[in-house]
Amino acid sequence: MKLLFIMVSNPYSNDFNTLIKMSQASINQGHDTAIFFMGNGLYSIVREEIKNLAENGVKIYYCAHNAEQRKIKPDSWAESSSMYGLAKLIKEYEKVIILD
Repeated sequence: MKLLFIMVSNPYSNDFNTLIKMSQASINQGHDTAIFFMGNGLYSIVREEIKNLAENGVKIYYCAHNAEQRKIKPDSWAESSSMYGLAKLIKEYEKVIILD
């Protein structure tokens, strides 16, 4: 299965822990898993847990415009994208979970 998470919540919400646990469970089951960060969810992308997910095979995307607005510079393992890119991802993935 192809599973996409869209993270909009801030990194200190319960949604962050849910994102980490569900993403890890998804890749443990062998699913193609991706996370798209946007809005205040971008503050999560600098946390070590996200880097660990990326190292374990989760694809990490972020809205470049939102990152610029918040002065966040994600590492090279995260792929810069846009709202247009998000629309293409949503069409590509079977299941989409929004954490807002």
